[in-house]
Amino acid sequence: MSENYQIEFSARAEKDFKSIQRYTLKTYGEKQVWIYTGMLKEALRKLEENPKLYGHVRPDIPQIYRAYKIGEHSLIYRIEDQTVYLIAILHGSMDFTSQLKT
Repeated sequence: MSENYQIEFSARAEKDFKSIQRYTLKTYGEKQVWIYTGMLKEALRKLEENPKLYGHVRPDIPQIYRAYKIGEHSLIYRIEDQTVYLIAILHGSMDFTSQLKT
């Protein structure tokens, strides 16, 4: 049995996560922020177990990245050895190509 992967958040991903929580709280209330945060945390747990199973390559982002859609957002990440580098958490209405330009 293989070991779990480690998740490392970029500064952008941390900012995105907090921004999603603030927006959800302001727009939908405390109950919904708990629900949505729980969904995102469950997705991260799944990525720790097997990031290749849940994410997929998208034609509109660099091929080194995978996207895992959760609710209205996608977790954008890359895998290197036993580490999942979470790059960003993007809303489905965003232009992924422009959001991921460095």
